[in-house]
Amino acid sequence: MKKDNSLEIYREIYKDLDGLYAMFSKICDLSDAEYWTLVMIKEGCSTQAEIRDVAHMNKQTVHSAIKQLTKKGLIALETKENNLREKQIIFTQEGLQFVQQHIDSMYHLEERVWKEMEKEEKELLIEISQKYNRLLKSELEKYLKRGD
Repeated sequence: MKKDNSLEIYREIYKDLDGLYAMFSKICDLSDAEYWTLVMIKEGCSTQAEIRDVAHMNKQTVHSAIKQLTKKGLIALETKENNLREKQIIFTQEGLQFVQQHIDSMYHLEERVWKEMEKEEKELLIEISQKYNRLLKSELEKYLKRGD
């Protein structure tokens, strides 16, 4: 790849990374939304609202993913004791096995790649990514305020 500081190159890198995760989702016979929903549940989200907030996914996308994952027998919905309207998402036994086989495998792949990077590279990647996200968020907030 030619060295270039253009935004277009960054966008291509981002799309490529997103494409790698999409490829893995397809390998697992999941949609992107289903994959990320399973990741969110594995990481501690137990309601659709938590998944939406943490994964920044819209309500309908999460609802559809939950419906499909339930249909596939990977998760189940249980009524919460203190709130009969809100359902808690839990893994079924089949879901736990699926997560161990697939999601954990991706975690291990990511960890192997991370270990191949130098300490300074990891720190720089995190620092620059956080800065880019912070600046873009600020610009989006300004853009939204102009629309008022």
